[in-house]
Amino acid sequence: MAHSTKSPTRDADGLTAEYRALVDGAGLADRSDAGRLRITGADALDLLNRLTTNELDELPDGHARLTVLTNGDARVIDVLGLAAVDGALLCLTSPGRAEAVIDWIDTYTFGEDISIADRTAETTQLTLAGPGAAGVLAAAGVTGAPALDRVAQVTVAGADVVLWRTITGGAEGFEVIVERAVGDEVRAALVDAGATLVSAGAWEAFRVANGAPAYGAEFGEATNPLESRLRGAISEDKGCYTGQEVVARLLTYGKVQRRLMSVALTGPPEAGPAEAGSDLLADGARAGTLTSVADVPGVGHVGLALIARKRAAAGSAFDVDGAPGVTATISEPAYALATEPVEDEA
Repeated sequence: MAHSTKSPTRDADGLTAEYRALVDGAGLADRSDAGRLRITGADALDLLNRLTTNELDELPDGHARLTVLTNGDARVIDVLGLAAVDGALLCLTSPGRAEAVIDWIDTYTFGEDISIADRTAETTQLTLAGPGAAGVLAAAGVTGAPALDRVAQVTVAGADVVLWRTITGGAEGFEVIVERAVGDEVRAALVDAGATLVSAGAWEAFRVANGAPAYGAEFGEATNPLESRLRGAISEDKGCYTGQEVVARLLTYGKVQRRLMSVALTGPPEAGPAEAGSDLLADGARAGTLTSVADVPGVGHVGLALIARKRAAAGSAFDVDGAPGVTATISEPAYALATEPVEDEA
């Protein structure tokens, strides 16, 4: 296998149970390291529409949308989740990106009526994922869980909760956002209702196995959103936004140079570890780069990679630089298949 295993059996068993909860039951991950912003003002939605890739002409209360904040070269500042809640916008950012997002929006604010409050430290964000997630919510007293890309304000353990149904970690689930002062009570209530607490390691394995891109690995200032398979967060019909000309040109002329793909890593037990950042080689020439690697219980070592477009055909196999004997076989990421338009770029 392509990665050394040093964790004791008890830890491996625990990781397996947590991962199986996410896949077969209901896993509950604390993802409070993500950023949470409250954006208000009469011009807030219009400004965000001019700065990001998706259509934001209107966002009715209770609706949510994914969009990408890009610079003038169409490089990714961050992927944002926006939801309209009680006359304000709730904005979810990648971990550690709240301040950068605020600064970028401030740079393009010239007298517009917009105010941004960073609520990251004052709130808790739990992610409830797996086929049993809706059942856990029902057992916790939540009736009428929202549909995909919708939010609802509900009560759990007597606390007011924003419940956001989205594709999280590469599969459909719920973001549960609550004031930090009552976060422990809400977490305990969901566990009592049948959720399994999962570690950051189990969540990372789930994310990578489902092909969901993450900031600093699969997208960031070194990538454009098309390379990172974020087509579902891009409107091809909207007017001008920062980076729009570059995105339109890439789409129109088929000039996207790289493509995010899922990777299965296989090799004999004595093979060296494959690590994120390693080059993938075809006939000795660089064909792509591993961006994430995870040991997935019951599956083996998997990863994500940015592959040169001419090499990015499902089923293609590559050598891994620095890991003799390891083979990387690529396939289409589940997240991209679930979110990209049916008519993908040629």
